[in-house]
Amino acid sequence: MKIDYERGITYKYLIAFVSIVLFTIIAQALMQFLILQQESYSQVINLAGRQRMLSQRLAKQSLIYSFNTSVEPRSEVSKEILVTKELLFSTHEDLKNGSEDKGIAPAFSPNIKQQYADLDPILSSIDRNINCIVNLCENQKKSLEEIVKDTDLFLKNMNKIVFESADYSKTKILNLSKIELLLFSLIILLLIYEFFKILIPIKRKLVSQLKELQQKDQVITHSSKLAAIGELAAGVGHEINGPLTIIKGYLARLKKENFKSNEHEDYIVKSLEKIESSATQIENIVKGLRNFSRKDGQGLVLFDLSAVLNDCILMIEEIYEHYGISVSFENSLGELQVKGSPGKIQQVVMNLLTNARDALEQSEVKQIKVTLTSRDDKAVIEVSDSGAGISEENKRKIFEPYFTTKEYGKGSGLGLSLSHNFIKEHGGSITIDSDPGGGTTFRIEIPL
Repeated sequence: MKIDYERGITYKYLIAFVSIVLFTIIAQALMQFLILQQESYSQVINLAGRQRMLSQRLAKQSLIYSFNTSVEPRSEVSKEILVTKELLFSTHEDLKNGSEDKGIAPAFSPNIKQQYADLDPILSSIDRNINCIVNLCENQKKSLEEIVKDTDLFLKNMNKIVFESADYSKTKILNLSKIELLLFSLIILLLIYEFFKILIPIKRKLVSQLKELQQKDQVITHSSKLAAIGELAAGVGHEINGPLTIIKGYLARLKKENFKSNEHEDYIVKSLEKIESSATQIENIVKGLRNFSRKDGQGLVLFDLSAVLNDCILMIEEIYEHYGISVSFENSLGELQVKGSPGKIQQVVMNLLTNARDALEQSEVKQIKVTLTSRDDKAVIEVSDSGAGISEENKRKIFEPYFTTKEYGKGSGLGLSLSHNFIKEHGGSITIDSDPGGGTTFRIEIPL
């Protein structure tokens, strides 16, 4: 299923990519064609404008030729007339039918081509009258009048052709631009398609995988708690057994004694106080274990940080005494409210206390000190031990997952890694200060 899913994504991506490339190439080709069309239209319109100028020049040259009686100037004007006429007539044919050699497009539309054709009789009349003037025919005056009349008519028709050609070229270019815009719109739609049909499923899969990782992380976190509880189980059993022995002893004594009215009242009161104290001790131990083992689903709440630390100390204090370890807690602040997850903070502190206990196995002086202070709007928790310290190499790797210096079966290497992540979730930091032979201090800072 995974392979089919990945193949489906690949095929969709390739189809979308090829389509985008294809439409982009077509759009670029259309743009180049559009540029060439604009150049061609501009050239045709310029030539049509030149035709108007040539017709006026031809009329002017004819007048000069008629009124100039000198032979030599007439010869020069005659040559100019023939050159102008030839240029006028050849350009007319090029505009009407097009010329590949000169790069001139044919008439833009059948209507414009017909208008060029309608100019043929006018040009024929101009040609006939020009020949009459150049050859000094008898009716030169009439020929001049007809030339002026024909050039004026030619000028009006050419103006009409120029304006209509300009309108046609604008419409044509606008239509081509719309097609180009449509192609680019298709490209954008394909990109949107690629996003919704390809990227969104990938995003959903990533979100699903992220949820799975979060669930696994929760399982690992809870497993770490249970592992810590397993380590405490033997000591807790011993601690509960002590108060229970006291309770049972006093209860047995109370049953056996034949108390008189007021004679043994003080003894009874003291016995009951001992029983109550021992029961409270058991209650605190069980309560601490229950809170510690509970899955953390509270989210971020306001809680008393000093109470959480005190619960941790109560849970391990008498147990650690059997290892010859003295545990002290210094709190100069009293109650301290912070926003966070009390369960996760408790787990972090318990991890540090467990590591401190293990670090003191070979030490002559076995002391653990927990302090709570504040600095720069941050709560500061320090857990210090009098152990052998940590090397520089191990300090660099100490917060990495699965890194441990303990013997096989005694540690998973996840405790400090999870602790580091939990403190980061609170916007805080956890650092280590340790030198070989000089003990170790873990410092936690949490924003208030």
